[in-house]
Amino acid sequence: MLTDKSTYYYLKTTAICLTIVAAGVVTAFLVYTQALLIPLIISIFLYTILAQTTLHLQQRFHFPKWLALAVAILLGGAFFTAVILFTITSVGEFLKGAEVYRQNLLATAGDLIAKLQQHGVSLDQAAIESYIRELPVFNWLRNFGGKLFSIVSNITLIVLFMTFFLIGSKQQRPITNPAIKEMLANVSVYLSVKLMASLITGLIVAGILLGFQVKLAVLFALFAFLLNFIPSVGSIVSVLLPAPVLFLQYGFGPQFFVVLGLLGATEFIIGNLVEPRFLGEGMDLHPAAVVGSLIFWTLVWGVPGAFLSVPITASLKIVLSKIKHTRPVAEILAGRLPH
Repeated sequence: MLTDKSTYYYLKTTAICLTIVAAGVVTAFLVYTQALLIPLIISIFLYTILAQTTLHLQQRFHFPKWLALAVAILLGGAFFTAVILFTITSVGEFLKGAEVYRQNLLATAGDLIAKLQQHGVSLDQAAIESYIRELPVFNWLRNFGGKLFSIVSNITLIVLFMTFFLIGSKQQRPITNPAIKEMLANVSVYLSVKLMASLITGLIVAGILLGFQVKLAVLFALFAFLLNFIPSVGSIVSVLLPAPVLFLQYGFGPQFFVVLGLLGATEFIIGNLVEPRFLGEGMDLHPAAVVGSLIFWTLVWGVPGAFLSVPITASLKIVLSKIKHTRPVAEILAGRLPH
């Protein structure tokens, strides 16, 4: 009896150790191959959205498949082209007024130092003004072009993968595996709802910032659109992101707090009221699992990992739920105690 019990604990300990080693090897593999895997995963999700759009055009407007696919590709290409053009225009306009914003910052700092001196707090105004004049913030945008090569190379890989997917889809047989069908259905619903919610968020943010004539309004709207795909943290970052520019334009005046309040209300309403209504159970992931996956994939793949964390984790959960030995892990990810 003791032998059987010792053997059981030995096998269990061995299995746990092997699992930890395997997890470390897989994580190292993900980090090492991120330059290839990130464009591949993004292209898979983009193809899923493209396929969903094509199917919607076929069912809603009775387009033939080739026409629906062509329209979906043209819409996607037009959208990304417009985003790139608006971003370049916004950065150019901001750079034209960079020196004005620097002077506004110097004036605000001088007023703040004067008020502190009235209360007995003395600061070296000359050193602070010298530091502000040498701030590299306004040079960072000028050096933005240095990162274009990496961005262009990733886009090239994504387009290449998408081309192979589109060519292969013509000879693709209907999917019969229930796990794959469930995975694709869940990811399609999640990405479609997230895409629409993010688009609405971006448009509202653009309307608010343009209404108050905030510089880089379109660029911040683009960030709001993108950051909405990052759970929990993304909405907070998108609200705080325009704060420095708002401060440079308005200081701590009423406009500063009104704009931030409107942006916060927009993110709260869409993230906590609109999205849950259309997602329902969503990806069947517990909030703690969502946060954990966000941390893990961000550590592994950086910012792209943060964007892809939820759909990747949800897909892995579906696969784990179909395997007997890993089903308890899937239940834990869903926030349920395994049976």
